[in-house]
Amino acid sequence: MHDCKNELKEWRQLVGATILSFGDIELITLKCLSRLPSDRIFESTSKLPFATRIDLIIEIIEGKRKKLKSAEVIVEKLKRAKKLVEYRNVLAHNPLVVDIYKNKTTGDIAVEHLIYAERKKKKRIDIKRLKELSLEVEDIASELYTAFSRYVSIIDKNNL
Repeated sequence: MHDCKNELKEWRQLVGATILSFGDIELITLKCLSRLPSDRIFESTSKLPFATRIDLIIEIIEGKRKKLKSAEVIVEKLKRAKKLVEYRNVLAHNPLVVDIYKNKTTGDIAVEHLIYAERKKKKRIDIKRLKELSLEVEDIASELYTAFSRYVSIIDKNNL
């Protein structure tokens, strides 16, 4: 017998963790825009779409004369987050569906839960991919927080 109740609970936990980790990344982009530019641009740039904010932050960091390891980590992780944002959108805007398959010969039934974007048929997220995605996004958020803290302490200390 298929244990749908526990499987749904796992889906909810993983989707929630993934969305919250993307929220952390969004917050880091806003913190970057409030601290990294030498000019005051936060009010207008905070309204930019996520991918555009990432591009702007990368441009600001790469435009600095002094190259810091923590800045390289920020750039690397933001680029990766930008590639994963489409999955966030699929998770946030599409339902969990159940596909049920019956073997004509044996009569066995297989149940598969997945999230997919009706408009983007190629974006399908099964539980295995969701577990991988959740861990990756959590790691990105954690590494961004650490790198950003290091970077800000260096630029504050050295007036960069």
